Amino acid sequence: MSAIAATIPDAVTAADILLRWPEGEPLAALVSGGADRAHNGWSIFARPRETIVIPADAKPADVRAILAAALARTPRGRAGAETSERRCPFDGGWIVALGYGLGAAFDDAIEPRTDAREPLAVLHWCEDAWIVDHATGEVAALGVPPALTARREPDDGAWRISGLACSEGDAQYAANVARTVEYIRAGDAFQANIARRFTARLEGSPRAFAHAAITSNGAWFGAAIDLPEGGTLVSMSPELFLRVGPDGSVVTRPIKGTRPATTDARELMESGKDAAELAMIVDLMRNDLGRVAEIGSVAVRDARVLETHSTVHHGVAEVAAQLRGDVTWLDLLAATFPPGSVTGAPKVRAMQIIDDLEAFPRGFYCGAMGFIARSGHAALNVAIRTAQVGAADDHGARTAIYHAGCGIVVESDPESELAETLAKARAIARFVR
Repeated sequence: MSAIAATIPDAVTAADILLRWPEGEPLAALVSGGADRAHNGWSIFARPRETIVIPADAKPADVRAILAAALARTPRGRAGAETSERRCPFDGGWIVALGYGLGAAFDDAIEPRTDAREPLAVLHWCEDAWIVDHATGEVAALGVPPALTARREPDDGAWRISGLACSEGDAQYAANVARTVEYIRAGDAFQANIARRFTARLEGSPRAFAHAAITSNGAWFGAAIDLPEGGTLVSMSPELFLRVGPDGSVVTRPIKGTRPATTDARELMESGKDAAELAMIVDLMRNDLGRVAEIGSVAVRDARVLETHSTVHHGVAEVAAQLRGDVTWLDLLAATFPPGSVTGAPKVRAMQIIDDLEAFPRGFYCGAMGFIARSGHAALNVAIRTAQVGAADDHGARTAIYHAGCGIVVESDPESELAETLAKARAIARFVR
């Protein structure tokens, strides 16, 4: 990579490159808006050279074959690839958006609802990108990225969100929570993550909206990824699904337990219910990683710590492992996807309950977005706090779909879970006018 002489001024965030990306150029951006450089030290703004789309009606065997062939271009590990020199883990490769429904390709017992108009997955091959190192503020070019335009000031007039509405009323969501508790009491599951869908109307620039959403929410693992047919994914995710090194080290940081950021964080950290939710998912992620890890290598680094984001407090854990040498990217996805924090435990039965109770397909919500690079590095978020923006209609308006969900356990109270969905929906509701 070649470095640009100037660094980013303090008043300009990495996400401001979204406002400088030339119109008409496709974009696959992974944007770190948080301050924790240990977990999210880089932002990547890439121009795809080619795109693979996996359609919703693809048979599981075909999905696996497509993924295997694509990911063979980015081998999972290379001997001696790790060095002490600090360098961006992305040196070209895939920037991906994996839909929740992709999980059906890895287990015959899973049949999540899908929308035939939406792809299961989109893989952008990227060799040309602007890379921002958040530790130094340096901007570097990978390959030959497009020339950035003059910086445009964020302009509220460039976009507008209106008409935010929930597709299911409060009473219906409360009933779904109560029904989930019944499943749990009957022994079907220990926990299931039940979501509700919101829709809104977006007028104007999706990139200007993405800039506002990622920066104002301080998204640690944000993304703005163009889709075929004119759609865009805008992720404000705070959650790391998988980070993998060329040496086979892998880390996951599941989130469970949420309170509005306006409340005292001690309320969350002193909650036995929320601690139990996270403990269940830690066990699930240990089991998932154990399917592909060296024996004895799976370890819980943090059982439960507090993370505070723009609109919410979260309880977070960290689980690490060492992958076996014969494990491919496809093996890793088959063992862990979709992320356990957004399904429940046991995973397959929880996903069946989700499919029974949720009225609409999740689409890319609760899937994953990130990169799988030629270097052998990979990083994927959990696609929560994510808006799926459709193509523009004849009037230039777009539909934005947003989901918010909660982990339901036997102690769950429908009113409290309802309030949690509204706290999570604040990530997009704050922009409505």
